[in-house]
Amino acid sequence: MRLSEKTKMWFPPAAAIVGMLVVLSCLAAYTMPQRIVGETDEASASEPASPPKETTLGLNLFGLATFTRQQVFTNLITQSEWFVSRGQGWTPMPPERIDERGWVRFLQPGETAPRPLILPPAPFHSRNVRCVYQGKGKIDAGGIARLNSQGDQWITLILQPTGAADEGAWIELIATDPRDPVRAIDCREAGRPPTERFHPEFVAFLRGFKAVRFLDWQRTNDNADAVWSMRSLPSNASQAGVGGASIEDMVDLANQAGVDPWFLMPYQADAAYIRRFAKLVHDRLAPERTVYVELGNEIWNDMFDASQQAQREGLALRLGDGDPTRAQMFRYAQKVREAMRIWSEVFADNPDRLVRIAAAQNANPDLAEMILGYEDTATWVDALATAPYIWVEMDGYHAKDVDRIFARVPKAIDDTIGQALQNQRIANRYNKRFIAYEGGQHLVTPDLALANAVQRDPRMNDAYRRYLDAWQKRVGGVMMLYASTAPIGEYGSWGLREYAGQPLEQAPKLKAVRQFLSERQ
Repeated sequence: MRLSEKTKMWFPPAAAIVGMLVVLSCLAAYTMPQRIVGETDEASASEPASPPKETTLGLNLFGLATFTRQQVFTNLITQSEWFVSRGQGWTPMPPERIDERGWVRFLQPGETAPRPLILPPAPFHSRNVRCVYQGKGKIDAGGIARLNSQGDQWITLILQPTGAADEGAWIELIATDPRDPVRAIDCREAGRPPTERFHPEFVAFLRGFKAVRFLDWQRTNDNADAVWSMRSLPSNASQAGVGGASIEDMVDLANQAGVDPWFLMPYQADAAYIRRFAKLVHDRLAPERTVYVELGNEIWNDMFDASQQAQREGLALRLGDGDPTRAQMFRYAQKVREAMRIWSEVFADNPDRLVRIAAAQNANPDLAEMILGYEDTATWVDALATAPYIWVEMDGYHAKDVDRIFARVPKAIDDTIGQALQNQRIANRYNKRFIAYEGGQHLVTPDLALANAVQRDPRMNDAYRRYLDAWQKRVGGVMMLYASTAPIGEYGSWGLREYAGQPLEQAPKLKAVRQFLSERQ
């Protein structure tokens, strides 16, 4: 994503690289070399694929940040974190200056603490916002937010969004009493219920999808330490911090939107953490909902820290006869087995509510064979999942070449569906379901003129219909599209729409998906 210098000052620093990580992750699904040469492809090609099941579409949720232009929480500050300003740009607030719930403990002389606001969904027009808080201090506003009035522990703002890609708004803590610091800030549009957690536009957007995958909400790719006592809680000042979103919020969203949740267990989580996670989900999730659970994200993908860790651990344990890839996949299989055994025990009273996932690379079916074939791993797995993206190399193309790019899309779809079928045959041999943990277009270029032309072209609608129809006719089952809402950027244009509230006629990917869903209602 391209951010102006002004925007970079107030967006969380991690937001500037999220898109790059996503594109590298997806690119690896196609460019990662076939490091193990085996008989998988030849053997599977002779086996019939299973009759396609009815396709159900799910959705990966983009990360909780302000740059996504998707208001998830009614409280406008829940998707951001604190910064420090001394009049010359912003820097992240030092962790030691933040209390255990994420509120600023004190300010140094001459500094303020800005906090970005997520902008409400379109249509864009002036919005009245009321912020209430506890403690003693003073709050101002900036960007397209203008302070309107203030009183004891409250202020009102006027937001005047235009829809410009680089516009932003924030509140700014300019004074706080260390003995009674400003905290529990809640900024919401006038008239919104005080107890409303999720913005209704976001909840409505999710309806119709079968499931939602919380990869980016959980910040799984960070491979952070998983400490239960330090996990995020709904009462935290932010759900976009290093701990990701709270489990409670993810479960409650699934309940409210009527979707099945797909959780990713942190690779570094110990057995106690995984059991507590599973128990919380078991007890809080509505009984009619199904739970999808996966260990880490793309442990086959060497660009991720968890994948590198798996390889180091596998080699140290002398797995795979010293071959790095086999050691990596066998170690992943061990960890999958350990995690899924715990989830199986927690859901022993209703095992049909649980779908236990092992994930592999779509372009390299050998990896699926390694994982499912390792000892008794398949016993603890219900489904094999890959990411069958529509991939077209965009290097050397320009905005005038859009016709040439779309001419290559049908073959790209056929190729990725063919690879998916190879993986499905492997799943069939182990009597497992085959599903897509991610999917959709992978048309990535740093040339924003080209990106805009491709992503907004009406033929993108046709490409998605062809893709979804091919999945239905040849593969079938659950397809988790990537991803919900995010702007077009140089590191990829992953959102089904560019911003919350975007008219359907301006969002060809989402339009195709909605049409596909409506035909199956």
